[in-house]
Amino acid sequence: MPAIENIAQPGWVGVELFFVISGFVIVNSAASASAMSFLKGRILRLYPAVWICASLTLIIIATQDVNRRLLWNYLRSITLYPGGPWIDGQYWTLACEICFYAIIFIMCATRQKTRMPALALGLSLASTAFIALLYAFPDAAIPAIFTETAWRAIPFYYGCQFAIGIYIWLLSQGRMNRISWLGFLCALATGTVQIYMAGENTSDRTLAAAGHAFSSFPAIVVWAAGLASIVASVGYSKRISHLPASFLQSVKTLGSMTYPLYLLHFAIGVQLLDWLTALGLAPLPALVLAVAIVCSMSLAVCKWGEPPIRKVLRGFLDRLGQRAAGFQAKESRA
Repeated sequence: MPAIENIAQPGWVGVELFFVISGFVIVNSAASASAMSFLKGRILRLYPAVWICASLTLIIIATQDVNRRLLWNYLRSITLYPGGPWIDGQYWTLACEICFYAIIFIMCATRQKTRMPALALGLSLASTAFIALLYAFPDAAIPAIFTETAWRAIPFYYGCQFAIGIYIWLLSQGRMNRISWLGFLCALATGTVQIYMAGENTSDRTLAAAGHAFSSFPAIVVWAAGLASIVASVGYSKRISHLPASFLQSVKTLGSMTYPLYLLHFAIGVQLLDWLTALGLAPLPALVLAVAIVCSMSLAVCKWGEPPIRKVLRGFLDRLGQRAAGFQAKESRA
């Protein structure tokens, strides 16, 4: 299906947009949170869906093969161990997320939340220096460590994307100064180069696998359009909040679906395609049906799977926090 392939090819840039959104949302969440409440919120957001989706992926993969490596990959996935390998390839982005969360947690714990502009600038400059090094020496061993191994979780390669999200948040708070604007422009320029380089790498792999290459330009256009949409949604947030409640709830549900959809779409989606085509379906109907099934599974996870697990987990974390507070009180009296 060449037509669909050409349309869908730039979709990989969704990862970069995901990091931009994360930069905005996580800093916004941390702004009014203590270190422990921030940590609790991140645990409640990440783990329930991972436990469900990794288990579903395990079941699907186990229909083909079960071995010790698969079980270890599953354990690393449900614990969100940042080193990998995981039960499915896309879990590597969660390692990047956790590394970014750790930085924000440290800033909350050390009462440095007012220094978010400095964090954004640091991420921008570090990412710019790293990508310039990678561009100048594409075959060097050290830069490859931070793009092709577990060390890529450290925000060098993708730091500019997180920085863009932070700058959008600073813009929404009216906290941009001259240095912040320069850092924002630096992050945007570096982000463009990063996507160009990632696109060239993707094109090379596609050329080797399928015999044809792709341009990076569509991915850059999609990324720029995504950034414009994020900025517009923030700028017009008050107007958006007055839209019909049913519409806003539907949008919220679609947003909640994206996390389990991301975790399920590859391993389960590919396996569904194999099964459906083996049953005699043509490629296009098989693709449509596979997408519908994975989307339905994602809806079920976010609507009926995550809430009860999150409720139990929240109760456990609350009790744990109460015990820790009680222990600290006893120690202080002693």
